[in-house]
Amino acid sequence: MKRKGIIQSGVALLVCFICAAAYADATLSIGPYLKFVTPESAVISWRTDQPVKAKVEITTGDKVFDVIQVNTSSTKQSVTVKNMAPKTPYCYQIILQPGESEIKSPTYEIDWKMNYTKHPLPDGASLFDNAADYARYAKMAQQILSDSGVTKGYCVVYGCSDGRLAYELARQSELTILGFDEDKNRIQAIRNRLLKSNLYGSRFTFYNIQSLKELPLPDSFANLIVSEKLLDDGVAPGSAQELSRVLRPAGGAVWLGQLKKPPQTFAKEKLVEWLGDLSYSFKWNNSDEADWLTFERQGLVGAGSWTHQYGNNSNTANSGDSLLGASSTEDMGVQWIGRPGADFGIDRNPRMPAPLAVNGRLFHQGMNRLAALDAYNGSILWSLEIPDLRRVNIPRDASNWCADDDYIYVAIEEECWQLNAGNGDLEQVFVMPSTVNRETDEWGYIASEGELIFGSTIKKGSVYTDFFGNKTWYDQTSGFGTGKICSDRLFACQKENGATVWQYEDGVIINTTISMGGGKIFFVESRYPAVNSLTTSRVESAGLWRDQYMVALDAETGNKLWEKPLDTHDGIVVFFMLYSDDSLVITSSGNNKYHLYSYDAQNGNENWNNSHTWPNNNHGGHMQHPAVTNQTVYVEPCGYNMKTGEIVTKGMGRHSGCATYAATSDALIYRGDSRRISMWDFETGKVSSWYNLRPSCWLSVIPAGGMILAPEGGGGCSCGNWLETSVGFMPIKENIQ
Repeated sequence: MKRKGIIQSGVALLVCFICAAAYADATLSIGPYLKFVTPESAVISWRTDQPVKAKVEITTGDKVFDVIQVNTSSTKQSVTVKNMAPKTPYCYQIILQPGESEIKSPTYEIDWKMNYTKHPLPDGASLFDNAADYARYAKMAQQILSDSGVTKGYCVVYGCSDGRLAYELARQSELTILGFDEDKNRIQAIRNRLLKSNLYGSRFTFYNIQSLKELPLPDSFANLIVSEKLLDDGVAPGSAQELSRVLRPAGGAVWLGQLKKPPQTFAKEKLVEWLGDLSYSFKWNNSDEADWLTFERQGLVGAGSWTHQYGNNSNTANSGDSLLGASSTEDMGVQWIGRPGADFGIDRNPRMPAPLAVNGRLFHQGMNRLAALDAYNGSILWSLEIPDLRRVNIPRDASNWCADDDYIYVAIEEECWQLNAGNGDLEQVFVMPSTVNRETDEWGYIASEGELIFGSTIKKGSVYTDFFGNKTWYDQTSGFGTGKICSDRLFACQKENGATVWQYEDGVIINTTISMGGGKIFFVESRYPAVNSLTTSRVESAGLWRDQYMVALDAETGNKLWEKPLDTHDGIVVFFMLYSDDSLVITSSGNNKYHLYSYDAQNGNENWNNSHTWPNNNHGGHMQHPAVTNQTVYVEPCGYNMKTGEIVTKGMGRHSGCATYAATSDALIYRGDSRRISMWDFETGKVSSWYNLRPSCWLSVIPAGGMILAPEGGGGCSCGNWLETSVGFMPIKENIQ
């Protein structure tokens, strides 16, 4: 069975009891994992190494709530647990039934506080006068949702009629509806009708406003925009420019329709004229009920993607996002605020993996769980409870996930899970090369590039998972917590089918040095025999710094391009490597100093080296990860010219409290003034901060998608009255010079 059985309940841990039955005949090979599907139900899924019957026992307290039998022998199994009471603690246990025996899994918690699903709506025909006519709107809503692909987030009704289309869009999807109109009586009538659904204010809210030309919404907010007024009356409401302003980039859709009924009061040509010079590609979609003009908005100018732990697989801590030139917190406005809150994550100390943000979605890890949010409005798209997800002390290890436009890739024990970024479905499982012993090894490093997934193997039980107690602050300068997680081999597999493309093994590879760029993959490894023979991949041995080599492989073929003997200062505290502009930079921290070394990525020849004293030897001052922007590599408090190694500045915005830096084109984002989330302007040297907002103790605030995204990571902190909430910030164009 799986090696861990620990569940969370508040800040307490319950030790799971494992059946003493012999582990023969069948085992859980993947999972389990849980996905909430309604406010009262959840799907529990798992896979086994061979077809087997099973049952799932659900308990609450010391009582059995339900036992669900799976009578079909299969390797892919799932059950739906129904009729659970919100805010009631439940646990589940999977019991495999090979023949007459039973093999029990650990017991796992169902944390109902993490259920963010929407309440379903009843059939709306009874709320409206003409049931037959209402069916037309149900059909139109189905077409809009199906053809646009937008089923989650926020839908804006831009000009209202009687709420029929709005209601059906909500009933057939997980959208939250916000309706706006200038007619007070019309809005009141819709409110009175929809109050009967008992979900007014939750699934939909309608507002009477003075003018549709000025919606009380932030820019780039709405996933879907429709107009009941245009559909029913043939009258284009408000302003096309305002409609465009609130449309979410990267997938936001507008559907403007006209009912097919005589007389045709609003010709297609007039609608196109109303849209004016909007720079979008328009498309006509016809149906039996209406003619539709649709368009989508592309991504924001200068927006970047945070696809890996440090922005990209090069480890630059920079997504390439310009934030339209914003360099101060005063240049940023709140785009959204909300979930998840502090109860989602682990206490801030253990330095969890950074969030990811790609293609308009934000992905965030918590306590053995992950969630996907809409980056532009904060709505939670989906979440998964995965008992074996946890990985901490990332300054001494590689992260356990990465992403591209369509998928996130998560390393969980022996496999890499490919999750659909839109709905969280497990679509494919990548396995380690066939030469790897799954009984002793598991998946370590993970990265994505083009059509390949890159991984490494580490010995089981090596990753850091402990998170409670003073030791798990992982802030030490030596000893416990400073051991580096190292890999035995690197490999690449195809995203299409998981086939192994190549694998490499020679020495012990330091995970925090694996970097990619220019079609190559680089790393530092130790070939010292005593280190190679260790039975753990958590290496504290001084031998790690002996017999070292820096190696470059062709990323597509795995062919060795070059290797160079390496001799740097021992990185007892942290040891990082990054790639930027055909250079490799190693940052080694130890003996009260940061030591930086630059090498030519074409051949490994040294370009320069330099060093400076730590700002302090605690609260992360001795373990900062470098950030690169504008041909400068920053390690507090200094910035170095990437080409020459000359010091550009000694006046970086100084950190206060634990955390590390992320870079944009004009500023660094970090934990600064009074331990708050801050920005340091490269040009002016000015530091600005958000009052009472703090990051996690490593990296939880990232620039991506044209925004600054700060999913909550500071829960549990005792050093201030922090707002324990998730926030998204958007540049205020008028404030940027």
